[in-house]
Amino acid sequence: MKRFFYLVFATGSSIAALAYLLACFTPYIRPQSFWPMPFLALGFPYIALFIVFLMICWFFIKRKVALLFLLLIIIGSKNIFSTIGLHPFSKQTNEKKIGCLRIMTWNVRGFDNPSEFSDSPHSVRQQMFQYIEQTDPDVICMQEFAEHKATSLISTTTELLDLGYNYFYRTDEIYFRQHWGIIKSGTAIFSKIPITNYGKQMYNDPSMPENIAYIDVKMGNKPLRIFATHFKSLNLEAVLVDSSSRARYHYDSTFIYTASKFEKLKTFPKDHAIESEMAKAYMGKSPFPYIFCGDLNSVPTSYPYHVMANGLQDAFLQHGFGLGTTMDSLPATLRIDFLLVDKRIAIKNYVKNEIHLSDHFPQFIDVEWKE
Repeated sequence: MKRFFYLVFATGSSIAALAYLLACFTPYIRPQSFWPMPFLALGFPYIALFIVFLMICWFFIKRKVALLFLLLIIIGSKNIFSTIGLHPFSKQTNEKKIGCLRIMTWNVRGFDNPSEFSDSPHSVRQQMFQYIEQTDPDVICMQEFAEHKATSLISTTTELLDLGYNYFYRTDEIYFRQHWGIIKSGTAIFSKIPITNYGKQMYNDPSMPENIAYIDVKMGNKPLRIFATHFKSLNLEAVLVDSSSRARYHYDSTFIYTASKFEKLKTFPKDHAIESEMAKAYMGKSPFPYIFCGDLNSVPTSYPYHVMANGLQDAFLQHGFGLGTTMDSLPATLRIDFLLVDKRIAIKNYVKNEIHLSDHFPQFIDVEWKE
């Protein structure tokens, strides 16, 4: 009986070791080449934790095997150090650093309900504006920004103008005409300092249009480019309510509403890989140092993240601690919103405030030029 349990444990350990070894290659292999990679990227923190548990168990059973598991953990160090922030004593403060530029990224989920009848100082929408006013970013990069055009709805752009964000660039790529008015949504960048240039590039699926956008500003006396984007949402809980606003996926009007969660988790990462390659190429044409703000809908162990982060500083990894989840939901391993910074720029402060207003948490950095 003892031998039987040993064989079962050894077999289970071997399977777990193989899964972990495959998961170590998620940054390098496109989902188009091997579709299980996005699932392994999502599961990596849990697989890694299980491998640590197995290593401890084998230490008391056969230490040579425990050493093999330690080697496995070392092989996966790239994914481990992309996932976990190692700065427990880093001070995060809402107080703005003197002489620094403060840049915020936030998936605002349309700024909640813009109806005049729902608006009050305690509404979610007004609490979001109050948070922005309190933290006082110089530049805000927003994903899922929505501007509603109807007599009974409040203009989000006007509200931000009232807060001093007199310069802005909106992509407005998603356009819906409803019976009560018009919705324009997409990526938006609002700034308190003058914008000297701006632009955008659409990704590969015009039927579900999204862009990477940029603005140019001056930090000190030098030009700085700020990029913002949103990669395709996985639409795991999509329910068709109004056929006039049906989202299309590569011109297919049924996939988002009929495909299983498994099929979506298998399919959308392929688009994220393409989007990351297009975005990285576009950023590579920047004549100035740049900062990237975005909701990648991909985790730090994924291929899209490593394409985007290559050669840049991840603000959370530089100053954060723990897993750094950016989603206002479970699981806690979902860090999918990122601030990536040119190495010629010093990150003096990084803050993620876990306020439960959008389904994403806002993050901001204070930056200045390196000497």
